[in-house]
Amino acid sequence: MDIDKIFKLPSIPSGKNKRKLAATPSTEVLKNVRARLEDSDEDLDISSSQKTSKNKGKGKSVQISDEVEEREYYVDDYGQDDDEEGRFYGGGLTEEQKRILELVDEVETEETGALDPAGVRKLILRFEKAINKNQEYRVKYADDPSKFMESEADLDEEIKRLKTLSEVPDLYPYVVQLGVIPQAVSLLAHENTDIAIDVVELLNELTDEDVVAEHEEDAIKVFVNALLENQMIELLVQNLQRLDESESADNQGVFNTLGVIENLTSLDPSISERVVMETDLLQWILTRIKVKTFDSNRQYASEILAILLQGSRGNYQWVYSVFEKVFAFTDDLLLQLANRIKLGELGGVDVLLQVLNSYKRKDPKDADEIEMMENFFDCLCSALAEPEIKQKFLEGEGIELMLIMAKEKMMARMRAIKVLDYAMSTPDGAGNCERFVEIFGLKTLFATFMRKGIKKLRRAYRNFSEAQEEEHVIGIIVSLIKNLPFNGDYRLRLLSKFIENDYEKVNRLLELRDSYEAKVAIVDREITRTKQRMEEDDENDEDMEEEFYLRRLDAGLFTLQLVDLTLAWIVSEDAKIKERATTLLGHVGRSLEDVKRVLQEYYENLGGDESVETMLTSSTPMVEEDDGGKNDNDGNTEHMDEDGKEEDGQQESLTTERQTAIVSKEFVARLISSL
Repeated sequence: MDIDKIFKLPSIPSGKNKRKLAATPSTEVLKNVRARLEDSDEDLDISSSQKTSKNKGKGKSVQISDEVEEREYYVDDYGQDDDEEGRFYGGGLTEEQKRILELVDEVETEETGALDPAGVRKLILRFEKAINKNQEYRVKYADDPSKFMESEADLDEEIKRLKTLSEVPDLYPYVVQLGVIPQAVSLLAHENTDIAIDVVELLNELTDEDVVAEHEEDAIKVFVNALLENQMIELLVQNLQRLDESESADNQGVFNTLGVIENLTSLDPSISERVVMETDLLQWILTRIKVKTFDSNRQYASEILAILLQGSRGNYQWVYSVFEKVFAFTDDLLLQLANRIKLGELGGVDVLLQVLNSYKRKDPKDADEIEMMENFFDCLCSALAEPEIKQKFLEGEGIELMLIMAKEKMMARMRAIKVLDYAMSTPDGAGNCERFVEIFGLKTLFATFMRKGIKKLRRAYRNFSEAQEEEHVIGIIVSLIKNLPFNGDYRLRLLSKFIENDYEKVNRLLELRDSYEAKVAIVDREITRTKQRMEEDDENDEDMEEEFYLRRLDAGLFTLQLVDLTLAWIVSEDAKIKERATTLLGHVGRSLEDVKRVLQEYYENLGGDESVETMLTSSTPMVEEDDGGKNDNDGNTEHMDEDGKEEDGQQESLTTERQTAIVSKEFVARLISSL
């Protein structure tokens, strides 16, 4: 037996690792058949028959006439069970040949047919026997590996046999009852890493969610819980750290280990916290993704990192990215929060910025590398939901890197703008907002807002989404409106951008409003028809209202709300902007009342029952703030452009609050009341 060949060849992907019998049964196969059927009532001695035949052939040749040969052939072939139409419709096989094929068919049924509890028990018993034998030989012949390597080869074969369990996931609880899980998991720490790699491959196949039907989910959860109770995750990560990826088998072992982690977190998202908090996997991933060369394991590591950091908050990002965290925290979200904090403690933000730095002036080479780059950006976006990560992003000069990417107009530009949106949202992003304006980010932001370079991006990148870019650009503008200090120079520089070049940004803002209002109108008509059908069928589902609202948000209502928030602010800040906006709205049959209606709906969906009037009555009254002499008695205001140049304009009292962060509902209420 070639032991080296068994343990050193790269493992075959599990989908192709189906053992099949040879088309023509060999002598070895027939011997195996005989061994398995020793308890059979039939007494057919094939080898004896073959031996007799060989003895007759020795010494002299046997002459058989055609007539005798033909008679013997057809007599053996045609029996009572054959077709009634006669011997010419027979199978052409002797009784002995028929029996051999029947035995082979029984073996094929045993190995490839559906397993039953008895078959599972037989597999487990053989597996346990192989484990015990290997352990015994390793102790007995500790100084002579050649004497226990054959038992290791047998163990390797039995581990591979267990892959057939993936065909019967409904029997997983029975496997747990047989008590084999502790022994199987313990093999992850086997002295021979090839055995551990076999077990990892087995676990990857058994926990793959694709093999589990919906009605079998409870069964696999029982199986996974048993694995976790026996410290499988800890042993998986420990084994991961001793694998050498320069070896092909170990390289595949790393890939399969990451596959097991993905399977487990897919089945139960709460496992992700245990993976991060109780093992060194996060540190291993951060070290692994820092390797500059691209390979499949680096890509997979980036994907697992994104999975460990993502959470329910993403489902509510349309609220979160604009103002406060007004949604309820779910258990999954709290788990992901802990993982994100751990990422910051391990220096993960700096690692992500370092690996993304290589894409600021060049594009990924192929689709797989593109996916890896996008995973890195997704990791940043997920982590930036936490205030601590926003601060580390600021300290790590993340704003500067994202601005460089946005200017270069390479593939990374599309993701960089999204990261900026996440980094600057909520009051915790105020520091990032100020840094953004400080390093002249407004120039790049409004160049993007005015669609400069958009044709090049469309030609170069098929997956470029102008709608997504518009959403994130408007999101950044709204974050600046909310987070920049009131009556400060940075805020004046933002407002001046809407005044310069004959109010071209106001024109563009209203173009966006027309576009997204039309998109929402299409969905509104569809929803109206759906409601009519529901009324005709006497269907009244209150939960559908929430679904309808989410459909409208997805169709463009979210971006329309952002546009109207921006529009409400700039018209309340400057009389000339208000005059310009009113005129342009009138050209398309709209007015500021339409803007007010959109914001009113937005306000009502932020939660709570307070009306706008009640909110304003109970809130702190607006106090006019000393502007340092910049306002004259006529209300004229000196606006500063990107380079610090001052421009004249009108400014009303909305921005005279002393606070640098306003509760979102109150802020929206003030915008509504100003229209």
